[in-house]
Amino acid sequence: MNGLYSLRRADPSVRLGTVLFLLLLGYSYVFAFLMVRHWAGLTPSTVSSVYVPSPQLEESHMEMHSQSTTQPLDFSSLAHAQHQVDTDLLIQDSHIHIMIYAIVAGLETLIILGLEWGRAWRNIVITAAFVSGGLDFAGQWLMKAGIGGFAWLTILSGWTMATVYLAVLAGTLVALWPRHRTQERTA
Repeated sequence: MNGLYSLRRADPSVRLGTVLFLLLLGYSYVFAFLMVRHWAGLTPSTVSSVYVPSPQLEESHMEMHSQSTTQPLDFSSLAHAQHQVDTDLLIQDSHIHIMIYAIVAGLETLIILGLEWGRAWRNIVITAAFVSGGLDFAGQWLMKAGIGGFAWLTILSGWTMATVYLAVLAGTLVALWPRHRTQERTA
């Protein structure tokens, strides 16, 4: 046994809770992906456009008098508004997301410690689980500071979180696969 305990030999309720947690977590990741794709996009340029502050309109550049007239507004001609994350929203998002990332990484760690993975692989996956959540918001804050080049950090962090999840899910399902467990009992 390489881990803290053997998930394969754990009480059936522990195994059930582990699988149900991972399935529900995966369900939430599907909606997280759809939300990110819709609101921020999946390319560095679209992600950057959500976080990098827009140049402020200065009053000195505005005309003092206008000759405009009021026209009826045709809503069908308006393009989809670009979602922007201001500093207040980023503080709010950081508060809850970073805490949830830590909780999810901690729970994934408890599962990883029950898998019969080698120490090096375990440590790599555990580190990736924690670091990716922190770097996700580090990238967002760097973009908010006007450094749009860090959009790649946020994108890479999201894909790393997904990869960690898939590795833990696959490792768990392999460990708990009935045929694999039957062969172990006969050995």
